[in-house]
Amino acid sequence: MPDPSITDYASIARDASIENEIQRSRFIGVAVRVSSLEQFTEHVRLQRRAHPDARHVCTAAVVGAGGEASRSNDDGEPSGTAGAPMLQAILQQRLTDVGVIVVRYFGGTKLGAGGLIRAYAGAATDALAAAGRRHRVATRQLLLTLPIADAGRIEHALRVQGLEPEVTYGLDASLVVDVDADRLASVRDQLASLGVEHQFGERGFREVVSPRC
Repeated sequence: MPDPSITDYASIARDASIENEIQRSRFIGVAVRVSSLEQFTEHVRLQRRAHPDARHVCTAAVVGAGGEASRSNDDGEPSGTAGAPMLQAILQQRLTDVGVIVVRYFGGTKLGAGGLIRAYAGAATDALAAAGRRHRVATRQLLLTLPIADAGRIEHALRVQGLEPEVTYGLDASLVVDVDADRLASVRDQLASLGVEHQFGERGFREVVSPRC
């Protein structure tokens, strides 16, 4: 269940890949949207299968609305020169539910620790930029049960506020509407002024495209 204290967070808009060449080494950066570390592991497995001749397949991921879980792996590169800078690239942009994989084909020239850090961080940053950015805004469902004669009036009042209630009819009318967390108090006040009682439903998130996408 989503943490009620988290009202929004950012992730990538789409999966994306880029390729950089540095002193004849190829660095293929792949950004993927994931909902768990287990799902990210499957993406890593697919990249290893797609690049069987690559020297290294380094990884980093952050998941959870609050970034509760993270992981990084240098995959044979000197400790701290690949996975950690890739993870830092994700954290610096305050992204979550995202994984980055950087595949390296060694070109014969050693880059040194500083060069590796810059190469892996750069590939991760470029892949994240190519993936775009999308925000997820916390929502809460409100559940209303009304006499059928009142349903149209209440539905119209909610739609005027930019909401999109779903209405089903039986002996009564049932309305379900998702409300952004920061608007919840005002919508509840409006319903109270209309003499309408409600119950709470599920918590969730809706996606909005960032102006920077």
